[in-house]
Amino acid sequence: MSSELPPSQVRAATVPVGPSANFLLIALIFLGTGLAIGTGAVEGSGVAFVFVMAGWLLSLCLHEFGHAFVAWKGGDADIPQSGYLTLDPRLYADAISSIVLPLLFTILGGIGFPGGRVFVNTRLLRSKVWISAVAAAGPAMNGLVLLALALLYSLTGGESDTLRAVLAVSALFQGTAILLNLMPLPGLDGYGILQPWLPEPVRRVTDQVALHVNLILAGLFLFSSAFGPAVFRVSLWIIGLLGIEIVDARVGYGLIRLW
Repeated sequence: MSSELPPSQVRAATVPVGPSANFLLIALIFLGTGLAIGTGAVEGSGVAFVFVMAGWLLSLCLHEFGHAFVAWKGGDADIPQSGYLTLDPRLYADAISSIVLPLLFTILGGIGFPGGRVFVNTRLLRSKVWISAVAAAGPAMNGLVLLALALLYSLTGGESDTLRAVLAVSALFQGTAILLNLMPLPGLDGYGILQPWLPEPVRRVTDQVALHVNLILAGLFLFSSAFGPAVFRVSLWIIGLLGIEIVDARVGYGLIRLW
């Protein structure tokens, strides 16, 4: 009798299971700073900044996990071996487009800037519907994070003004992330939902545009006087519908400014 496992079982045995240590560390920082802010143990812009940025990084991981999980269910059997299901931020595309740029734009502009994406083999997916579902899964995860933040906000007592403020601005960032990700601009998830249904000649052109999506978005923010404020206003309206006071979001944004 052979003691060797079949290749499929060997691969399964080596697939990382559960949240990565990096993700758990970020979650611990988020929860720890939130508890410290809520109890009044610490104060100041520094801890508020760490709380909001840790929460934003968690949402980036969950966004990319959403893409990967749906792709796996839709037929891309290579996803588990990639490590994407471990929520490890190091594995989600490259550090510049997935982590650095989103954090930089979030810090400088108060905007939840879209991150990178996981690499999905769409040829393995079962249908065009699954391709669209993979694209939609990322913003859907941001929506769940937004609802969780709104719930935490509603459970926070009036005596915890600082915690309410940082939760409110965190929710605002999720609102902007949802809006931007759903734009039908090549390279963003909104376009990804439509992409499999477009004619092949159109896809060839738009796929080239997608390579420069971060520059396009940066240009819109920097050179359009209407784009950024419009995104900001709609995001404020969204969080207002969830019962979050706009004044708290504005106070929270002031708290996380380090300059």
